Amino acid sequence: MSRSHTIKSIGTTKDKTMAIETRAGVLKNDKVELKANIYLQYMGKEFSTSDVMKKVKDIWVKELGKKPEELRSVNVYLKPEEFAAYYVINDEVNGKINL
Repeated sequence: MSRSHTIKSIGTTKDKTMAIETRAGVLKNDKVELKANIYLQYMGKEFSTSDVMKKVKDIWVKELGKKPEELRSVNVYLKPEEFAAYYVINDEVNGKINL
């Protein structure tokens, strides 16, 4: 007994795969953009990572006189026990922000 199988090619017009942009902290797909907000709560106070990043960018532009497009990387180390955030910009510039 012999059976024949028909194979059909199915094509899609658009890829529905999600792209993840970790540097921006944003998840994207075709229709929705999800932006994450992170808050640190410690001893009755609350600090948002977006506020800390805004302060770092202000230091870069206003205090150091650099161009926003020259800001390539930022590492932030939150130290709630010191009410401080330490930052490293472009692996060269570092400093402290009081929270």
